[in-house]
Amino acid sequence: MSWRGFPATIFEMNGIVDSFGACFCAIRAMAIVAAIAAAGHCSREAPPHAASRPTVPRRIISISPNSTEIIGALGAADRLVAVSDFCLWPEQVKRLPRVGGLFDANPEAILKLEPDLVVLRGMNRTVEQLCLDNGIALFRDKTDSFEDIFTTLQALGDILDCSERAQAAEKDVRDRLVRLAELLEGRPRPRVLITIARDGSAIASVMTASKGSFVNDMIHFAGGVNVFGDLSTAYPSISQEAILVARPDVIIEAMPEVKLTPELEARFQGQWKAFPMVPAVQNGRVYIFNDENITIPSPRIINVIEKIAKLLHPEVKFD
Repeated sequence: MSWRGFPATIFEMNGIVDSFGACFCAIRAMAIVAAIAAAGHCSREAPPHAASRPTVPRRIISISPNSTEIIGALGAADRLVAVSDFCLWPEQVKRLPRVGGLFDANPEAILKLEPDLVVLRGMNRTVEQLCLDNGIALFRDKTDSFEDIFTTLQALGDILDCSERAQAAEKDVRDRLVRLAELLEGRPRPRVLITIARDGSAIASVMTASKGSFVNDMIHFAGGVNVFGDLSTAYPSISQEAILVARPDVIIEAMPEVKLTPELEARFQGQWKAFPMVPAVQNGRVYIFNDENITIPSPRIINVIEKIAKLLHPEVKFD
């Protein structure tokens, strides 16, 4: 049921694929920047029409890949009735109806499915008004930093009556981080450049991550130093000249949409040969990551962190 007639509840938390032309990642780059900026400007005060939560939600629509993954980690994926076009895990969500994404969510499809909770990361006034007008609870996911993952995990755990599962999931991630820290203690930290989006035909229009982002935290936990970690913008665009000056020891290219073939990987690797003075290029330490969750801040990100740590510190015996 959709709680028609009741005030909407708003849960606030503080906090292409096969071919590559000149702008293969432009759309994703704009989406990341817009989503992060929108999430950062969500109101932190309780909304004027907020009401107490009537019941535990049983029909959830998630318009956020990280929230969908968190709901899966809570063991509540069976309550999802639809997800965004970009949700990939847990496996069963691939069979669910799709309702668009943050910028093109389909209000008619959402309403037809009669959700009792909509989860949204970023801002979409149409979806927010739809929930308000139809008495549908709305959870605004503001995950950006690594710690925000745990905040969202606990908040959704409380809302979905899965607090014990939330605590267990958090403990697993934190325990694995502690083990990593112990293994990497005292070891030199290589300087890392991570690309979140760029031109697919050359090293240009590069977007990276800086302080305040979960990606920056991810590099730190993996035993590296983000060469652009001191910039004031969470997801800045950087020039070729800035890369040359930064002289990263390791370059990680995050390309989750890419269906990576040996030929395509060789092509991407070859593009970096235009920067022979960069240590990562000199030493053959440019890595292409097409893990589907490398840019999704959910508990699964610990798998990516451990994988990156093995690349940054091949001298360490992790197993």
